[in-house]
Parts: sequence; structure tokens; C-alpha cells
Amino acid sequence: MRQFILEGPRQLTEAAAEVSRLRPDTRPADRVLLLGMGGSALSGGLVDLLRHSQKSGWDWRVVREYDLPVAAEPGTLAFALSYSGNTEETLEAFSEAAASGARLLAVSAGGKLEQAATARRVPWIRIPPKPDGFQPRFALYFMFGVLYETLVRAGLLQAVEPLQSLADWLLSLDLEDEGRDVAAWLGSRIPVVYSTPAYESGVARTWRIKFNENSKVPALAGALPEANHNEMIAFTPQLADQYAFLLLPSPDAHPRILRRFHLFAETLEHTGYPVRSLPMKGENPLRRALSSLLLADWTSYYLARDHGLDPIGIPAIQDFKAKL
Repeated sequence: MRQFILEGPRQLTEAAAEVSRLRPDTRPADRVLLLGMGGSALSGGLVDLLRHSQKSGWDWRVVREYDLPVAAEPGTLAFALSYSGNTEETLEAFSEAAASGARLLAVSAGGKLEQAATARRVPWIRIPPKPDGFQPRFALYFMFGVLYETLVRAGLLQAVEPLQSLADWLLSLDLEDEGRDVAAWLGSRIPVVYSTPAYESGVARTWRIKFNENSKVPALAGALPEANHNEMIAFTPQLADQYAFLLLPSPDAHPRILRRFHLFAETLEHTGYPVRSLPMKGENPLRRALSSLLLADWTSYYLARDHGLDPIGIPAIQDFKAKL
């Protein structure tokens, strides 16, 4: 897994190259759907972030189920993302969207999604071959790169920076030692991750999932200020030895939210909880989000190693799918 982390940002340039080969489609779109599950859908949170920062008005849904929650009409652009190409929920949602006349783009390493896209003459992007052990969640960079490049080309998102420069910047970062240190600090406590609202879906939630899948530990995630109106009351002194808080403030947040992070940390520490602040770094939302997720990779990787666990395998999920 260590090599997957080190090489991950290079997927951004792979994605840009693949999208550049597609024939431009200038038809307007007023609704965008991401059809995907698990690791294949993680990139949707980063689109949430960009829509928030750019105050985009078009309709956007991440569909993590079999049925579409809204009508998919000719003005709908739908992305079907499935690393294996065999995710049953995504395949069914793809069929419904195609039958409704939506414009589709499919992304997979092959599988039934490739076959369905070919049969319906839908543009399909093949995920470049990866080494043995590579898991869908490790393809976050590629999946996001496809979404980002396509939505920028469609005029739905403003370009933040070229994916090549973003990849180069991420590759220049050395966060491994910090991740190892955060993992040791967490120990056997359950991580609780809080970000600002813009980064909740794409960053805090993904930190949680990385702890779940890589470290095989439960985790919680949320955002301030909402947690100050409900969740914080649940963390009583009696639970202080069971949880540890990771706070992810961002410099582009409202000043009152940043003030809340400071007071929230003081309150938690006074109650007996360990708190660690990991401010997001970078000149724009994408740099801040992806560098934080890179740190999450290292932290969850070393937490698994500290517990003597395999950070790659997901046997419980695979067994469940087999029974299903």
C-alpha cells in the first residue's frame, strides 16, 4: 500500500490524458449525477467542495443505490464509476439513466460496465492497469480527475489549476512521518474527524472511510458548526478514554467557524479528550483537500500496521458480497 500512496497523485495526469481523448460534447447540462458505490464514489465529495467554493447552481447528486432519485432526462449528464465494472447498484442505475435518455460517461477497469457502455455506444474510459492488491478506494485521484476535467470542459466548473501542476505539488509533499506520528498518537482510540462544512463530504467523510477500510477501525466524522448544536453533547467525561479528535480547520472558512474550532478543542480537552489539530494546507480548495487526504492515507496505513493488520484487504466486505 505504501507504494500506492506514493504514486497516487500521478493518476491525476492519467485522468486528464484520458479525458482529452474524448470527443467534446457542447450540449448544455443542468443536472449531473454520479452513479457509484464505495471507493468509486469518493470523488463526489470533492465535486461537492468545488460546487460550494464556486457557488455553482446546477443540480448535482451522488447516487449510492440501485434507483435514480430524480428523473434522468436529455439535459442530465451521468457518470457511471465502478472500478471493477461489476458493481451491481451502479450497473442498474446506469441502465435506468441510459433508458431515460441521459448523456453518460462510464469509467471502469473493464467488467460488465464496459460491456454495457459498448452495447449502448456510451463513451467509456478504461482505468489504466494497476498492480495486484490495488483497491477501488486507491483510485480516488483518477476518478476525481475524470470528473473534474469533464465538468470543466462542459463549463459547469471553473478550472482551479491544471491537474499536472496539482499532481506535481502533491508528489512534492512528504507527509509520511506526520501520518506515522498521528497514528501512534491515536493508539487504540476511535478517531473522530471534524472539518468545515465545505470539506465535510470530500475530506472528513473520506478520512472516516480510510480509517474504516485501511485501518479496520470504526470512526466518526462531521463538521462545525453543526456539531456544536448536537453531537458535542454526547462526548461526556465517561467516554474520554475511548475517542480521540482530529480537527481539520481550513483557512477559507468563515472566521466564526475557525473560532468555534478553537473553543471546541478547549472544551473537549477540558472534558478529558485528546485533541489534535491538522489544519489543511494549500493555496486552493483542491490542494487543501487532497493534501489532507494524503495525510489520511499515511495515518490510516500506519494505524493498520501498528495494530498488526493488513491495510489493503477487505475480507468482510468481499465475504458479504459473495453471500449477497
